[in-house]
Amino acid sequence: MFDRNKKDNGILRSETYLTADHQPDKPIEREYELRRIADAVRPLTHRKTGENLLIHGPSGVGKSTLVQHVFGQLEQETRVKPVYINCWQYNTRPSLLTELLIQLGYPAPRKGKPVDELLSKIREWLDKNYSVAIALDEFDQLKDGTEVIYDLQLLNEQAAHKIGIIMVSNQHPSQIHLDPRSQSRLSCQTLQYKPYNQNQLENILQKRVEQAFRPGSVSQEVIEQIARNVAETSGDCRQALHTLLQAGRKADREGDLKLNNQHIQ
Repeated sequence: MFDRNKKDNGILRSETYLTADHQPDKPIEREYELRRIADAVRPLTHRKTGENLLIHGPSGVGKSTLVQHVFGQLEQETRVKPVYINCWQYNTRPSLLTELLIQLGYPAPRKGKPVDELLSKIREWLDKNYSVAIALDEFDQLKDGTEVIYDLQLLNEQAAHKIGIIMVSNQHPSQIHLDPRSQSRLSCQTLQYKPYNQNQLENILQKRVEQAFRPGSVSQEVIEQIARNVAETSGDCRQALHTLLQAGRKADREGDLKLNNQHIQ
């Protein structure tokens, strides 16, 4: 059934480029948003206060991908420390602050350590080292959002180096509730991501086809069909890539050397 010696002569060369985990060298079709995120954290490179930013929009529109790209550039080109935390996984005040400490290089604190001790260690790091850019992905899943924002902003005012906060959410800002004390300290700007349109999806898919498929195996007609279908329903790039991946696998199973519209039904 599973012949390990069978040669792979299918049209798919590398599925990696069609998965949600793939991080492109440079995201396309989001140039304005990319610059906006970079502008928000740029002051940190000069030991100045960054611009706190709330990024919002539906799933699959590039929010997390662009933040991760900017944070990767920060790590390579500057002394700013980027910290990326998913609030689905770390959704309480103690767990999030503990994860922040771990990413700053401290040993994992004992469970149940008081929040004040965690904050003291974070401030110690900021006083001794350099500025930190913190991305809180899926921020709307954080149960103690108000307290965490207040904690980070208080550290920002007290420590020798600065903290910049990028919050990423599927929800509109009007649905994210922070108490007046935290809102006043945060002074947050917003950046909305809209669903991809057909032309944007075509450009993204074209690039991924060049990377993932054998030359000449996927026609422009197929790319346009997938982009049109997804743009009309959701504008979700992950859905478009998943459709392309499943169509490629189907073509390989059937021994076809070209992808056609029947494969994407």
